[in-house]
Amino acid sequence: MIDSHIHLSRIQYQGEFPYLTFKEDKYSIERGTLDELIQQFITAGIYACIEPGIEINTNEMILALADKYKGFLFPAVGVHPTRTFRLLSYDDHGVSSVQRLTWEQRSILEKCAASPEVVAIGETGLDYHLELTEQHRTHQKMWFIYQLILAHRLKLPVILHIRDADDDALEILQRYRELLHGGVCHCFTGSAETAHRYTDLDLRLGIGGALLIDSPNQRELEQAVALTPLEYLFLETDSPYVKPTCSDFTKRQLQKARNTSLILPAVAKRIAELKNISAAEVMRITAENTVRLFRLQNRLKYPVR
Repeated sequence: MIDSHIHLSRIQYQGEFPYLTFKEDKYSIERGTLDELIQQFITAGIYACIEPGIEINTNEMILALADKYKGFLFPAVGVHPTRTFRLLSYDDHGVSSVQRLTWEQRSILEKCAASPEVVAIGETGLDYHLELTEQHRTHQKMWFIYQLILAHRLKLPVILHIRDADDDALEILQRYRELLHGGVCHCFTGSAETAHRYTDLDLRLGIGGALLIDSPNQRELEQAVALTPLEYLFLETDSPYVKPTCSDFTKRQLQKARNTSLILPAVAKRIAELKNISAAEVMRITAENTVRLFRLQNRLKYPVR
């Protein structure tokens, strides 16, 4: 298996922490460090992870972490749509402060993107989940288009974050489709019709914990997964975020636990049920899809089996 979207450089993975696992068809919470967690990934058959950028000033951290876990963790660099107008910084005690991101700071992204280790640009896109007055849609669109152009210049795929903004995002992607070198719409939660609009642009869909959450649009997402060819699907977790519904734990226990790639077997199992195929086939084909898009052939420390 490959986790096509994870955030191991986030502060939640520093020190020792509680984390979510899925073993023998049951969720559990364990404790450990990042080194111990990654060793568990490998033991569980998770042979690579892709980490995209969020804040512009954390892309260098991702590159450093990917260098430490070379051949296992592969970096993408980018600016998340909600970070195109505000920049979060953390001090040594984990306290955050908010600054304004300037257009001139895109030079930081270009410097990071020049690294030969980078496998994609992102996560980039549009996010209209905030209140309208807080969305700064013009900023989001400027940075989205800029990152599509940057990806084209470097001949890299894109990792897309699209939330409550499919129509605007698809209009931009259609307009710039000749610049696309492939990509994945991460944390996809839409309908079969919306899924088809993305795959018609030869873009893939990242399927993760959202498929395991009890939500009003669950049936719609399940139908999208069932009808989308497996060749267009990736496994992902968006860890430490997007945790599945787990009735075995209290709300507080689940809030404190970090999501991890160790829940990927649960995601694969649910996809397999919806498609009436084996979980092993889902794991194999989605891993092959991920290797192909991000050009990981001959770069994996642990060959996918």
